[in-house]
Amino acid sequence: MIWPSSSHPRCEYLRFGIDYCCGGTKPLQQVCTEQNLSLPQVREELGEAESRSPQPIEPWTTSPLAQLIGHIVEVCHGATRTELQRLTALANKVNSRHGAGHPELAQVQDLVQQIADEMTPHMEKEERILFPYITDLGAAAVASAAKPHACFGSVADPIAAMMADHDLVGAALASIRGLTNNFMLPEGACPTYHALYASLADFEALTHRHVHLENNVLFPRSIELAGKV
Repeated sequence: MIWPSSSHPRCEYLRFGIDYCCGGTKPLQQVCTEQNLSLPQVREELGEAESRSPQPIEPWTTSPLAQLIGHIVEVCHGATRTELQRLTALANKVNSRHGAGHPELAQVQDLVQQIADEMTPHMEKEERILFPYITDLGAAAVASAAKPHACFGSVADPIAAMMADHDLVGAALASIRGLTNNFMLPEGACPTYHALYASLADFEALTHRHVHLENNVLFPRSIELAGKV
């Protein structure tokens, strides 16, 4: 997959504070109203970014599901685990040093820990239960074989649970963006403060790409495939 460049429309969504994955089902007009954004301006800038964006954006809409899952586990889950460890340490350090003068840092620290506590078992459940089943489902479709046995009902059931987890993480990231005033550093911020805010912004972008691949590509394709096998 080609991660969005600075001119990609998804980066424009992030610049406006719009969550295109967890909140991706909302009409753009509704989101602009909720966030007090100018709909014509947002549409214009997204259109300009779209015209500058390299094509194709995603080969994953047609790639084998096993290949897509491998990419999610290796790239998205791997990076998420690494960054969560780093973010947790940074948030704790910055809050311990600057929390007295910036009380929002305690809330940021709590939210980072909340995200880590949510995403760590979430990714384990995907890797141990859901993703192997989807891989077997894809293999059964290729071989024209029977649908593999599942310890759950329809594949839509665990997918719904995973998407609910994604919504919780998306809400926590939105809260962090609000608490930090869109990652606006206070005057005289130290290098560690800079590192925390930059890492938070990068992690938000990483998580949006990660969740987008699951919510909008892998999960719909898996549900569609389950109906055909």
